[in-house]
Amino acid sequence: MTFRNSSQLGAQMSKSLQMAKVFVASVDSRLGHAVKKLLPATDVISIQRSTDGKMSEVNKQQIENDAEILFADVPVIIDVAYSAKKLKWAASTWAGVEKLISGLDESKKPPFVVTRMGGAFNRIMAEYVLGYILTKERFIIQLSQLQDKGTWDMSQYRKYRSIEGLVIGILGLGEIGLEVARLCNAVGMKVIGVTRSVKSDDKKVPYVSEYRTTTDIPIVLEQCDYICNILPSTCNTRGLLSGDILSHCKNKKTIFINIGRGDIIDEDSLVKAISECWIGGAVLDVFNNEPLSEESPLWKLPNVIITPHIAGVSLTDQIAASFVKNYELYSQNKPLQFVVDFKRGY
Repeated sequence: MTFRNSSQLGAQMSKSLQMAKVFVASVDSRLGHAVKKLLPATDVISIQRSTDGKMSEVNKQQIENDAEILFADVPVIIDVAYSAKKLKWAASTWAGVEKLISGLDESKKPPFVVTRMGGAFNRIMAEYVLGYILTKERFIIQLSQLQDKGTWDMSQYRKYRSIEGLVIGILGLGEIGLEVARLCNAVGMKVIGVTRSVKSDDKKVPYVSEYRTTTDIPIVLEQCDYICNILPSTCNTRGLLSGDILSHCKNKKTIFINIGRGDIIDEDSLVKAISECWIGGAVLDVFNNEPLSEESPLWKLPNVIITPHIAGVSLTDQIAASFVKNYELYSQNKPLQFVVDFKRGY
């Protein structure tokens, strides 16, 4: 069945759901309205969080006393994790979970189901990756700088490559990684997918040409024109690219793209890899410490593009729609998507 607009989708869902009250607590003042638009028959209570993360004591007590379902930013979930009396499901508006896990008592799992935001960031993060591959291959930044200087110089920029046939290795084949793979495959790139464990045949997809595990990373690095990290931050991924492992990129001068988590590699190792010309550059959206210090050498290293953690910004309507899909499952007593596994850390 195809729906022409969000109101039509919401009306159809409302007919089938056993409605439960939803508390929405976010710095995004539009989020509650977006949820209400999709669930017009549901009692949606919007609570505005200030940008410093705080909410009023009255609002906090309202959630603690009345909320069965909470759709909220991570700081709110942490704030009521052990005081909410009726809470059965807390849906995070954030995709990452490390701040949620680190903010809770590690010896005491919350007495309710927690889900992360899934599905809302896939396409926009894949577009970021593809956009910066094109930016690198067609010298867009360098040509813009020539324009600023009023300089006509084609000598250095005529020898560009087509991205068709280039190889990208993707570290992490979750939903975002698979969308990056799909988009890159669609423009003719070869995709090598790297996962923690061997993929069974029924989980393989046609737009990933080759599957490898994290133990094969040196082999993967030797083959790739681009390597893109989309792994979460866990005890198994932190520092995975630290040390001299990026020296395996030196023959192809691989470009490193990081939209996952900054702690995949320490800054000294990354600076060394660029300075030693093991890699041909980097596109960095995430860092160990954010905002990136003004003193960081990464700012001035050649062939490095830095963006301020904006590869996957929160788009209100998409986040609301993703939540509503899970809300439908909850109301029908079906398993929820994107449930946080506190032992695995994602």
